[in-house]
Amino acid sequence: MDQIIQHWINREATAPWLDQLMAVVTNFSAWKPFLIAAFLVGMIFGKFRLRAMLLCLIITFGFTDGVLVNSIKHAAGRLRPFQAQEGVRIVHLKNASPQFLSMASPPEVKISEPPRAGEVLEGRSFPSSHSSNIMLSATVIFLFYRRWGILAYLIAGMVFYSRLYTGAHWPTDVLAGATIGWLSAITIVGLLNKAWERWGAKFFPTLAERHPCLR
Repeated sequence: MDQIIQHWINREATAPWLDQLMAVVTNFSAWKPFLIAAFLVGMIFGKFRLRAMLLCLIITFGFTDGVLVNSIKHAAGRLRPFQAQEGVRIVHLKNASPQFLSMASPPEVKISEPPRAGEVLEGRSFPSSHSSNIMLSATVIFLFYRRWGILAYLIAGMVFYSRLYTGAHWPTDVLAGATIGWLSAITIVGLLNKAWERWGAKFFPTLAERHPCLR
């Protein structure tokens, strides 16, 4: 089933406009400057609730992506579709510096070749970091701002699809990454909120009096 779904999305349900859209959606490097700018603006000009959300997001991201997901990736060692099979469409933005300059240009589309005999490949497919990161981000946003969270979940769905469309992941990679991201966000935000309710008044009495919880 994994191969059937990936094959249909990656090779059958394709179009030039989807190549463009999915290449843009899936490229974190292109969006990174905008995300950093949004984070800095939020931390400088945002109120307590927004700053609390951004700090929760960074902490959740650091643990989930930096420790949990990467550890599982190295332990699983699963090959990506374009590493394991021939004929997989590899869709990505052209190289540019900075990368966002290539967002308006037609993407590059390559077809994977069969693995070479005796070639040793390193697999980092399971779970999907992109899926984990976007799901934890959407969940943290949803926990603080319901309406914006719904929009974030819609964006997350596009990212999930893009990882299959561009040949980077198998469906189970995306499912596992999304599950890890959701569980991590729920757990870590809950723990951070309890920690603030318990110790916030001790270290930041004035702030804790005005904001007894993070959300």
